[in-house]
Amino acid sequence: MKLKLRMCLVMAIFAMALTLRAQTDRKIQALDSYIKPTAKSHKGMFNIYEQDNKYLVEIPDHLLNRDILTSITIIRGSAQRKRNPADRFGFAGDAVGDRVIRFRKGQGANIELFDPTFVQAFDTLNIYLNVLKNTLLPALVSFDILAKSSNSSLIDITAMFNSDSELFSLKVAKEDLKLGSFDAQKSKVLGVNSFDNNIVFRSVRSYTVGQAPTPSGFQPPALTVKKEELAPTIWEVGASWYLLPERAMKPRYADARVGYFTTGIMNYDKNPEQVEMQSMANRWRIEPKSVDLERYLRGEIVEPEKPIVFYIDRDMPKYLIPYVIQGVNAWQSAFEKIGFKNAIVGKLAPTLSENPEYSMEDARYSYISYKPSEMANAYGPQVVDPRSGEIITSHIAVFHSILEMLQRWYFSMCAVNDPKARKANFDQDLIGKMLKNVITHEVGHTLGLRHNFIGSSTYALDSIRRADFVRKNSFGPSVMDYMRFNYVVQPGDGIPSDQLLPRIGVYDDYAIEWGYKYRPNYNDSFKEAVDLSAWVTGKRKDPRFNYINETDFFDPRVQSEDVGDNSMKASRLGVANLKLTMSNLEKWVKGDDDNYLALRSFYRAVEGRYYNYLVHVVKNVGGAEIANALRSESKFNYTPLSREQQKEAMAYLSEYMLTEPKWMYPESIKAKTGFDFDTDVERSYSDLMGRLLSKYSQIVRNQQVSSLNAYTVKEFLTDLRMAIYGRIKKGEAISQYDRMLQRNFVNKILGHAGNKNNLAADVSLEMKRCIDAIEQQARKDVELQQDSLSKMHLTAIADMIKVWRTGKRSSLLNE
Repeated sequence: MKLKLRMCLVMAIFAMALTLRAQTDRKIQALDSYIKPTAKSHKGMFNIYEQDNKYLVEIPDHLLNRDILTSITIIRGSAQRKRNPADRFGFAGDAVGDRVIRFRKGQGANIELFDPTFVQAFDTLNIYLNVLKNTLLPALVSFDILAKSSNSSLIDITAMFNSDSELFSLKVAKEDLKLGSFDAQKSKVLGVNSFDNNIVFRSVRSYTVGQAPTPSGFQPPALTVKKEELAPTIWEVGASWYLLPERAMKPRYADARVGYFTTGIMNYDKNPEQVEMQSMANRWRIEPKSVDLERYLRGEIVEPEKPIVFYIDRDMPKYLIPYVIQGVNAWQSAFEKIGFKNAIVGKLAPTLSENPEYSMEDARYSYISYKPSEMANAYGPQVVDPRSGEIITSHIAVFHSILEMLQRWYFSMCAVNDPKARKANFDQDLIGKMLKNVITHEVGHTLGLRHNFIGSSTYALDSIRRADFVRKNSFGPSVMDYMRFNYVVQPGDGIPSDQLLPRIGVYDDYAIEWGYKYRPNYNDSFKEAVDLSAWVTGKRKDPRFNYINETDFFDPRVQSEDVGDNSMKASRLGVANLKLTMSNLEKWVKGDDDNYLALRSFYRAVEGRYYNYLVHVVKNVGGAEIANALRSESKFNYTPLSREQQKEAMAYLSEYMLTEPKWMYPESIKAKTGFDFDTDVERSYSDLMGRLLSKYSQIVRNQQVSSLNAYTVKEFLTDLRMAIYGRIKKGEAISQYDRMLQRNFVNKILGHAGNKNNLAADVSLEMKRCIDAIEQQARKDVELQQDSLSKMHLTAIADMIKVWRTGKRSSLLNE
């Protein structure tokens, strides 16, 4: 048996050797004689030849093992009978995927394409690096060499180009685009262009309609779908192959205290005991021209070697284009502060005659596209060199319906202070100014900046209601905060309407300086990181330069769409304006609104804003301030909010959430807007009650961190119970709103009390105490009621608790 195995192994090795020998011995034709005179050639990075319905690529030897960034862009989206308004992708200009590839000489007469691995190791003797160097990365595709010149090899990519390859097709975005199987028969190649440092491939891709998989893998029952909805989708797709610089940009290692998007890379030098993931800040390569370097170092303002240029979609409504350009150019001042002028520029996309090479799918060009979509959004992604974090290109998307959303937001926040907002349809100038701010925010993302939701909390409420302060400082230090508009300004504060919109602030200037100031004296990124860290520590003594990740769950200073240093006071000011807006709602939007569409839309905006203010306050309950500090900064990284601040939040919620805001629901408005209590009130407040009650877990955590004068779970549940049940009066019927609150609270606390995780820290005992008190009060209050519906409601509350306690519905029948 062993002899047979040995014989089989020897024969297999012999066969492999013969195959390799055959490949090696195969006579390879000279490239000049292989390419026919009739072939169509595209000269550039790789010379590409169209010959006999094939696409042949000539790869120069000096570009073997060079990094090539590939990216996929939708040139024309598929016309679909139905499109989900929530679908983010599927429009012209969408960049849907990117990766880095390399070509290498294979064993035998072939060229291999593979995915490289990127690491950082300056010590060439590093043991981990040596192991990695001796690891052969598998080839994705192997191409036979068809012909050769003295310094290049010719391969055939036709099969790959025609297939559903991630390097040419939408395969990478199938889930996002809800695509089914690839239909090669209905797909075709359109052409190719080769330039000095990049290649653009264009094709039409056809897919059947697919269904996005569920996260759990569960397949829902088959749906009845109309025949016309199963028609194949057709897409025009561009694939860009961009030759990355041979020498990657010097990385700037991320500091978690400055808000930048990052790219991770395996670092083999930082820790001799293990390999660590090193985060590099994503940023563009903004450097002075070599002839201007000395001037730059002397402090003079110079133009960068390669400025950032965003080209504006010509399909953008014409009246918006100047505002979009202003939104891009708004960042120029931040770069001027660090010595660069015209570092970033917005321009209208060139026509074919102005620039024959220009196309949105070409990675050399950054682009702002306009999407004819019901989605009310905008986003600004980046395509990044994974070796260094260098941003290569970006495609910002602006969806049409964001214009309507901006009007709703501005009306609900600012109509009391800006007469231009007191109409059903805003003037184009106001719409343009609002979109300008959206563009500035999204361009900030493409510069590498993350959201900075803590920013607005560093300006005092009294200050941002003063015209002189706002004129100088805006109402927050960062346009990367979701401040939206200055909703705390009251009529009579004297702040002009143009100061109600956010703008670039001191944090943004600081973040740009951290990421983009050119520091040629640092050859070592680690040394640079140490010095930059010390600089950041010094800057953070001023709270305006603080940054906390936007996903923080605990810190009430880190919230979207808030302003000022106190959520409760800011929300009270906001509600005062909402009340004034509601009293004028019909008068302000009656023009051009015969069918009440504007009234309905703006009324929903006021409802949503009121809810938003409640959310801001809820985060103060059980909250804590997060410092994100280094040991050298001598700060606590977690400081529970004071009992007084949490009590202030509960007092606000008792007044504005747990007491019916009757002014919000006038009969005349409800009758004209299709008001429905379940959808307009109960769904939102049920969610809010869930958020509020779940704060008990953070309150417990805060008690464990600092028990001195802490706000306790017992006090929290008592405050909540008394606010919800403590206002029942003899002979007074319980309103639909109060019944909704009482029912929701009981449902949710019964669910939490039965959670085994709450047995620790006596939480379940405190909840049981609260539940007992509710049951006793409900049975007592039944006797005070004469209203039959109120009696039934209170009896149901008490019975629900009894069933929960006994676990038996039959217990109600034995009374």
